[in-house]
Amino acid sequence: MSRAIVLKYQDLNADNFIVWLWNWARGIGPCLGAIAAVLVFKRKFYCNITGTSILKSVLTAAIPFTICFFLNRELSFTLLGFMFYSFLEEVGWRGYLQGELKEMNPALRVFIIGTMWFFWHITINVSIGGLIFWGILLLGSWGIGCIARDTKSLTACACFHTLFNFSNQGGIYFTPTVITIYIVIVATWFIIWYVPWNKFITCRVRETYDSDTGR
Repeated sequence: MSRAIVLKYQDLNADNFIVWLWNWARGIGPCLGAIAAVLVFKRKFYCNITGTSILKSVLTAAIPFTICFFLNRELSFTLLGFMFYSFLEEVGWRGYLQGELKEMNPALRVFIIGTMWFFWHITINVSIGGLIFWGILLLGSWGIGCIARDTKSLTACACFHTLFNFSNQGGIYFTPTVITIYIVIVATWFIIWYVPWNKFITCRVRETYDSDTGR
């Protein structure tokens, strides 16, 4: 409902900051719905802002922003706006709804969340293009859902979500340079979250200790 109201009354000819506020308002519905469900029905969030690691979540957001900042400062703040917008959506889709459906068959859960996400985009027509977009959202529901399951970090989910939003609406052209940057960012995110750093550091410390003690 909130998205429909914003789409009807938003002023795209306003200054940049006001346009940002309108855009954020478009994504706030899932966030408000999740907060209402948690407060009214005493439910719990499936993810929180930083998940299993504050440092990893900070790095996940900082890396693309830093790269973009050095390439194009104005574009970097556009990226920051997309991150916040994506975060608002992810509070609802992954932060809350995925937890409510976590006991469900995984394929059915992806289908339900992806389909709700599709119809939430009320400006999308049921056409070939719309069906392709539905498929993308189903794939996104699966992929970002896996990120949510493994990291419990809304920041990580929002960053992956931002990749699509930023490329789709941010005036980005997929030149070889842009594709390379995307690959580097995604690869870095997977390294941050999926390399077993604790085991690696523990092994290195143990090796150093054994070397020092002559064992």
